[in-house]
Amino acid sequence: MLAATVLALAAGAAAARDHASLDRAIDDAFVRYHLPGIAAGVVEDGKVAWTRTKGELVAGEGRPVTRKSLFKIASNSKAMTAATLGRLVDAGKLGWDDPVVKWLPDFRMHDEWVTREFRVRDLLIHDSGLREGAGDLLLWPEPNEYTRADVIAGLRHLVPVSSFRARYDYDNSMYILAGEVAAAVAGAPYEQVIAREVFVPLGLERCRVGAWDVAGVGGDLAQPHRLVDDKPVAWHRDDVHVPRTTMDPAGGIRCSLDDMLRWVQAWLAPQPGWLSDAQRAEAWKPQIVMPVSARNRAWDATNFRAYGFGWRLADVDGQLHVSHTGTLSGMYSLTVMLPKENAGFVVLMNGDAGTARVVLTELMTKHWTKPSDERDVAYWDGRIAAEPAPPVASRLPDTSSRVAATPAELRDALGLYEDPLLGDATLCANGGDVRFAVRRSPRLAGRVMRVGERYLVDWDDEAVDLEAWMDPSPGKLALSKVDPEGDFSSDYEDLAFARVRGCDSDAATPEAAGLVDVRAIAPTIELDLRYATTHNFVGARVDGYDVPRCLLLQPAAAALARVEKRLRRSGYGLRVFDCYRPTRAVRHFLRWAKDPDDTRTKAEFYPALDKSLLVPDYIASSSGHSRGATVDLTLVKCAKGRCEPLDMGTPFDLFDAKANTASAAVTREQGRNRERLVAAMQREGYANYPMEWWHYTLKPEPSPDTYFDVPIR
Repeated sequence: MLAATVLALAAGAAAARDHASLDRAIDDAFVRYHLPGIAAGVVEDGKVAWTRTKGELVAGEGRPVTRKSLFKIASNSKAMTAATLGRLVDAGKLGWDDPVVKWLPDFRMHDEWVTREFRVRDLLIHDSGLREGAGDLLLWPEPNEYTRADVIAGLRHLVPVSSFRARYDYDNSMYILAGEVAAAVAGAPYEQVIAREVFVPLGLERCRVGAWDVAGVGGDLAQPHRLVDDKPVAWHRDDVHVPRTTMDPAGGIRCSLDDMLRWVQAWLAPQPGWLSDAQRAEAWKPQIVMPVSARNRAWDATNFRAYGFGWRLADVDGQLHVSHTGTLSGMYSLTVMLPKENAGFVVLMNGDAGTARVVLTELMTKHWTKPSDERDVAYWDGRIAAEPAPPVASRLPDTSSRVAATPAELRDALGLYEDPLLGDATLCANGGDVRFAVRRSPRLAGRVMRVGERYLVDWDDEAVDLEAWMDPSPGKLALSKVDPEGDFSSDYEDLAFARVRGCDSDAATPEAAGLVDVRAIAPTIELDLRYATTHNFVGARVDGYDVPRCLLLQPAAAALARVEKRLRRSGYGLRVFDCYRPTRAVRHFLRWAKDPDDTRTKAEFYPALDKSLLVPDYIASSSGHSRGATVDLTLVKCAKGRCEPLDMGTPFDLFDAKANTASAAVTREQGRNRERLVAAMQREGYANYPMEWWHYTLKPEPSPDTYFDVPIR
């Protein structure tokens, strides 16, 4: 019945209305909530009936907000992404009930059955069974290094909190996948597809998504703000170039007020040929039931709420209310449509405007549902203030007694950690403090504080406003919200950090780290240091290899010199491919491994493997080389002043089982050469890594739990 109501748009024109009350509402909200800028507009009977802009793009700089100013619409992007898929369904290229794996073969949920049964429509309706906001730390805070491929890969590590399709839990990650489905179906990047299917046909001339230059929109771009002493202050401003972001399909679109009003018109007064009645019905059909709050019941007499395809549906004062909000730090948006009234409105704000949006939603909605209602901004603000406080158990804990944690008290917990979702994080000493940092998300970094018996992370960036409890246990590290009612996008509870090694040394020079030049004590050792050249599996000089030097900790260097001396007596010697490896080089390897388009070196280094299989079996997130006692090398046979390498059956750094030291795929002579190298190295305490004939580590290691990141200079 509700679906029928959705489609039964009013045939007659809405009565002419006096919008003076809306002007007053905008003025009052602007002052009460210290907004830097606002743009609002109304559509009635298919036409723009009222607009109002006020304030500045950047507080204090004098440039006014206009109807053409671009705002982040945040999660109002979702309906546009859903409409893009609807257009592809209309074109016969996609079905709502297509399995997601049909279009995204790498898609995996935690449960195999759910993976098989997950349909395209499930990407749009928040029924995955995952926790609200699961995976959002791959999207925020920005900027970070995570990709849409990371979002897809991360899903398999997220444990559900309810059964699939059992309940509504808001989920941004699935909209990222929806955008990737659109890209796969259309054979073009998401940003191009949505422009072709939505922006261009609807005349959304200034909407932008992906990478673009601010100069191309005349610099008419609203910047986010936060309140400092009740004054709006711009922060995290855009540079001259706006980059493509991972979250674009879920919340990365920017549009002007004029664009958003055209968007509303396209739904209230359908444009022929753009979207079929069937897809409109799907978009505004209750796909999954949403909870109804006490506020919904008390303020709006709401009995029913549901989610469609990128739209929230509810009965408000006896009318269908179609809406969505958008929230990014310092940016708030709102779209509302009332089909019975053939009316809708848009509000865009570039400040700390959560309460302002709630108030304006209520006041402007009742402009149509209860036109005689004269309650103003102050009234609705008072209703919010009068709502009961949350239960004691959910209130923000008192952390005012915090003191800086010391390296000594966290000694056993310090180290490098890995989380299946976020990747590497460090919990390490920094002078007299301890710092926690996620390597691929630079703004997730802060000082560790102690509050009584617990620890928390005090993030450096004030924009990351939700502090995290940090609970170390042997080999593990758990995070959770200090404020249990805080923003669901801070999904710390989904993280499971496991310790993989000790911290990097803070030594600033090789000498300070205890690293010595092997050639200084063993001048006859030959060097073929591949990572200081372009002849290696990444096809470029590797980060940290400024010069071709073989550095090792002194005990490892001395042992290697003894191996060389013994071999020279019998006409052999060593040729070294790699020695100490800075940890930044390892990160370079991982970045290369995650780039599917760079296959320049495949024929030489991994001819039998797909690049996606190199991590973690061949390329790990950490390397023993960084501890300063591991070396890659081969044997050479010397005669008449010349040395030639022995045939070991494979080149150095071949990613193949044939490179295993005991591989049966090599000839008898090649196997004997490997055995000769093993024997020579073992005599001086070096142990072979069985997966690589060339890889040896001194045992016991002189520094088994310390990793170095000193560039080789």
